[in-house]
Amino acid sequence: MATIYLNNKKFVYSVVKKPIYSLRLKLKNANSFVISCPRLTPSFVINQFIKKNQDWIISHSKKVPIKKNLKNLKKISILDQTFELIYVHTQRDSIIVSTQENKIYANISKNTNKHIRLILEKKLRPLALKLIRQELDSLSLKYNFSFNNVNVRNQSSRFGSCSSRGNLNFNWQIIFFPVDKFRHILLHELNHLKIKNHSSVFWNQLAIYDPNCKSNNLWLKKEGTKYFLF
Repeated sequence: MATIYLNNKKFVYSVVKKPIYSLRLKLKNANSFVISCPRLTPSFVINQFIKKNQDWIISHSKKVPIKKNLKNLKKISILDQTFELIYVHTQRDSIIVSTQENKIYANISKNTNKHIRLILEKKLRPLALKLIRQELDSLSLKYNFSFNNVNVRNQSSRFGSCSSRGNLNFNWQIIFFPVDKFRHILLHELNHLKIKNHSSVFWNQLAIYDPNCKSNNLWLKKEGTKYFLF
C-alpha cells in the first residue's frame, strides 16, 4: 500500500501486477484505489498514469457512496416499492422477498455487515437481473430496440454500459432508484445501440424516449450513488 495526495486530498492505493497489456484503475472507496498493470511496468509509469487520471479519481471518489450500516437497515425501496427488512437469526442463511406483504425476511447466521451484504446481494442481485430484463423487453418492444446479452455487475459509480456487440451491462443496484431514474438508465444504454457517442443527436433522441432526460441525468449525477446499499 502507498499514499498519495491529489489536489490536497489523501488517497491510499495498491499496485497489482498481472499478465495484462495495459494499466487499469479501479476505485475501492472514496479514499483508495487499485492500479492493475503489466508485470514489468516501472514505478515512474505508474506514477504518470495516476497523475494523468487524477481528475477522474477525484471526481469519481466524490460519487462513491458512504457504506451503510446494514445491521440498522429497516427498509429497502425497490423501484418505488418499499419493503420492511426483517432480520431473523438462524443457522442457515436465506432471503425471502414477499411482494404481497412488502417484507424481506433476512435469515442470517452472522450479524455482521460483511455477512449481511453477502446474503442480501446473493438474493437481490438475481432479482435485479430479472427486473432489468423485464423492463428492457418492454422498452425494446415499445421503441423497436434489439440487444444481445444483459449482465449485472457491482460497480462503485457506474450505472450502465453498452458494448459494440450490443451487450448491455448494468449496476444491479439501480433497482434501488426511483422508477423514472431506473428507466432513464435503461433507455440511455438502449439508445447507445443505435448512437454510439454522446453527441447532441444522442441526447435529442434520448429526450424523445424520456422527456425528463435532463433532470433525470442531473439527479443521477448528484444523488444516484447515495441510493446504493453497498
